[in-house]
Amino acid sequence: LDYPNNTNVGDSLIWLGEIAYLKSRNLYPAYVCDVKNYDADVLKSLINSKSIIMMHGGGNFGTVWTEIHNFRLKVLRDFPNIPIVQFPQTLHFDDADKTKEMAEAIEQQGNFTLLARSKPSYMFARGNFKADTYLCPDMAFFIGVVANENQPNCDRLVLARTDHEASDDFLKVVSAGAGSQSVEIVDWLNPSWQERLLHRIELNTVWVRKKFDKKNLKLLLLWNMLSKYRLKRGVSLLSKGHIVLTDRLHAHILSILLKKPHIIVDNNYGKIGNYHKTWTLNNASTRFVTDISQLDVITDDFEATLSKQYNALGITS
Repeated sequence: LDYPNNTNVGDSLIWLGEIAYLKSRNLYPAYVCDVKNYDADVLKSLINSKSIIMMHGGGNFGTVWTEIHNFRLKVLRDFPNIPIVQFPQTLHFDDADKTKEMAEAIEQQGNFTLLARSKPSYMFARGNFKADTYLCPDMAFFIGVVANENQPNCDRLVLARTDHEASDDFLKVVSAGAGSQSVEIVDWLNPSWQERLLHRIELNTVWVRKKFDKKNLKLLLLWNMLSKYRLKRGVSLLSKGHIVLTDRLHAHILSILLKKPHIIVDNNYGKIGNYHKTWTLNNASTRFVTDISQLDVITDDFEATLSKQYNALGITS
C-alpha cells in the first residue's frame, strides 16, 4: 500500500527496492494502491489467513507529511489483527498528541511490525509504540549496484531539496563557495517526457481500471515503469558532476549504488545524519558535513584527495 505517486526520484528508488525484494522471495502483490485509489472493501475481499499487508517505506512516518500519516492511521484502523509490515521508515513526531494517536492505533490494530531505518527512529518506536520493531536499512539498497556510462560535464552537481525538509542555508553556501569550479544546481522533482506520458495514460484510464482492474495489478505495471524512468532520471542527474553535494537521503544512497563521490549535509530534522551514522558511516565515497560553514573547505579537500587517488591509479577523471 501507498505507491509513491509523485515525481520524487527517492520515493521510486524505495519502491523499486521493495519490488526487487519481494521478487527475490517469489512474492507478488495481490493488490496495490496509492493514497488516492485505496479501496478497503476490495482489499478486505482478498484477505485470508496467510495475508500480509505491506506499507511503503520512506521518511514520512510522523508529522512531517500529513496526508501519508492520516492514510497510515486509516489502514491500521481498517484492518485490526491482520499482519501489517511497515517497510523501513524514518520516524519524526513534533506533536505529543499525534504520537499518542499513532500509539493507540498501533495498539488497537494488534499485529503491526515496524522497520525503522535509523537508530534514533528505532529507539523512538521502542519507547512509544507497542509493535514488533526492528532496525533495517532503506529498501533502495535492494536495487543493488547501478551501472552508469554517463560522463560528468561539471565539477560539482548540487542536488538540493526545494521542499519543507530543505537544509538551512545549503543553497546559499554552495552558491557562494564555488569559486572557479563549475557548478550545476538542481532538484530531482521535474519529470521527464516519458514520465509525463505514462502519468497521462494513468489519468485517462481511471474509469476503465475502476471496472476491470480493481486490484490495480495492471496499474502496477505502469507504476513500475514510471519508477524505472525516475531511477534513470536520478542516475542521469547525479552523473553530471565529478562530485555530488546533496541534502537528499536518496541522492546519498543512489550515489553509493553508482559509486559516485559525494558530500552530504543534513536535512532540517536530522534524517540524513541519523541514517549515515547508523549504516553508511564508513563508506569511502561519502563525506558528511556537520557544520555548513565548512562545506566549501571540506569539498575542496575531498576533491584534492580524489585527485591524488585518481593520479595514483592513472585515471584522468
